Amino acid sequence: MHNTKPAKSPAVAGARKAVAKRPRAPKAAAAAPRGPGRPSAAAGADQRARLLDAAVALFGERGIAATPLREIARRAQVTPALLHYYFASKDTLVQTLLDERIAPFIAVSVAPLREPLPSPRATLRRFLETHMRNIAANPWMPRLMAREVLSDGGALRAPMQGQFMATIAPMALYQIGAAQRRGEIRDDLHPLLLGLSLISLIVFPLAALPVWRDMATAMFDGVAAGKARSARTLARTLAAQQPLLREGIDAALIKHTLTVIDRVLEPIHAKPKR
Repeated sequence: MHNTKPAKSPAVAGARKAVAKRPRAPKAAAAAPRGPGRPSAAAGADQRARLLDAAVALFGERGIAATPLREIARRAQVTPALLHYYFASKDTLVQTLLDERIAPFIAVSVAPLREPLPSPRATLRRFLETHMRNIAANPWMPRLMAREVLSDGGALRAPMQGQFMATIAPMALYQIGAAQRRGEIRDDLHPLLLGLSLISLIVFPLAALPVWRDMATAMFDGVAAGKARSARTLARTLAAQQPLLREGIDAALIKHTLTVIDRVLEPIHAKPKR
């Protein structure tokens, strides 16, 4: 039997050989999972900061002893292994918190006392305002202090007492004494107790802010709904202050507290003799 297929022309045969020799495009490689190793610098800084933020929040909510590391990792949305990569233990994490969050906080508050004004009273007032604004910008601080400094057995009592006693306390007491000697503030109050009262006055309202903000909101809502049994004058006053307290509570609180402090510190003038 004879072959009936037509003979291939030299041109067609050459073209097919060229196609056969042409290199094929490589297949798309499947994305390999990220292998073990150090994260990039940018990602590492972000993850580490998130872990510290989560630790600060949880320590303030539950306390250091009651907060497991895995819960901090969960709050920061990282794996427990990554947490251990940055912080080998809870002790390491707590020490980092002291060095990188609490020490900078204290440095901001103490700055006016390190660079005093000619007037001790003005220096003291600037310190109180700076400290209050610092707390307002870092609401975790009073919660953490309540849990771990003011409570018996608090894990941060000793180190934070050491930091405050080495910086804020002696400098603030010096300015109080100097202002009293110069007649800039009233001199019938014990400097140590006056310092405690002033610190309490600027810390407690911000520490209790979540509680009394809810109370104030409920009171305002009651006034608006006509359910309040208060006097009409009080109702009008609360209604007028509602936008300020809801929209700028920190600013309103700081202004109010500084006004109270100014009146407390006013020198007592000698009464006329009878």
